[in-house]
Amino acid sequence: MPEKKKQHYVPKFYLKFFSSDSDQKAIKVCLKESYKIIQNADIKSQAQEDYFYGKNLEREDWFGNIEDTTSLILKEVVKTKVLPKNKSDEYYWIWLFFLLQAYRTRANADEFNDMVDKSLKTVMKFEPKFKDFDFDTHFFAYDDAIEKTLDILLKSLPMMMDMQIKLLKNNTSQELITSDNPVSKYNQFLESRNFPYGHCGMASKGLQIFYPLAPDLILVMYDPKVYKVGNRKQFSKIQINETDVEFFNSLTCLYANKALYSTSNVTDFQFEKILERSKKYQNQKKLELKQFDPVENDDETESVIVQHHKTPFMLHPNLSFIKQTQHAKSYKLSGYFAEIRDERYRKKGKQV
Repeated sequence: MPEKKKQHYVPKFYLKFFSSDSDQKAIKVCLKESYKIIQNADIKSQAQEDYFYGKNLEREDWFGNIEDTTSLILKEVVKTKVLPKNKSDEYYWIWLFFLLQAYRTRANADEFNDMVDKSLKTVMKFEPKFKDFDFDTHFFAYDDAIEKTLDILLKSLPMMMDMQIKLLKNNTSQELITSDNPVSKYNQFLESRNFPYGHCGMASKGLQIFYPLAPDLILVMYDPKVYKVGNRKQFSKIQINETDVEFFNSLTCLYANKALYSTSNVTDFQFEKILERSKKYQNQKKLELKQFDPVENDDETESVIVQHHKTPFMLHPNLSFIKQTQHAKSYKLSGYFAEIRDERYRKKGKQV
């Protein structure tokens, strides 16, 4: 087999935190669509595709270099149950790895291409030359969608610097699971305000991002102006309860593309319950487009503006470890289509 043909979008070292054997070569798999259980699947074969990041290996090597550093840091976190010092170099390696994981998967690439396809077709319908075009038999997509999503993320990293990471500890009898798209997003703040548009954009006020790190650990990245997680100086070993674990496993299932992963301690029946519990929410998240009337340009052509957002999953959890701040409770919504953490970015957008 050619070198680096099989390219993982969920790293092998990470999946080993959920391995089902002492050699860390196998993992329990539950296929989301069929409910099929594979008790001891080969970790090397999970969450990967041939040349997923391209045959030139540039992006694959780039991820490899990042994983070489972060794997050592995260292995220590899993061992000690403690995060590196807040805002240290090691902390920011975790911060970077966390965000990259959210945008490097097959599920994310497919979601991006779905947005491209629907947006382009919406605009094309304004053009008379496409009046007989068969939209149902065509799908518009980028071959390098992952590069496009990563480019957006990397350019947007400065607006994520305000987000805080803490480590939650699961001491319950129920283990955390993970998936082939392990990072999930939520926004209890905008959910509580019944905000009708997107909740989980990178700049969204009240954004929460979750990353199961091991059966007993989960990372949370959150907006510190909106939420209090644990005590102000407590960054690790923040306890969660069984209701929290149930929510996290449901959200992990909803974000999963095809496969859920766990240790052998999670029973087949528990997987079935997770799948059944999440099923009623599965159709909540979809892409919605709002098209505006064409605007005439100076050269007598017309421009069409299409605004899009993803409707969020809304599970209405009552999480034990998190509370809204006084700032959040007194905050008045802006009235815009997007509620963002830092209004300076809205002003910059108007100046472009």
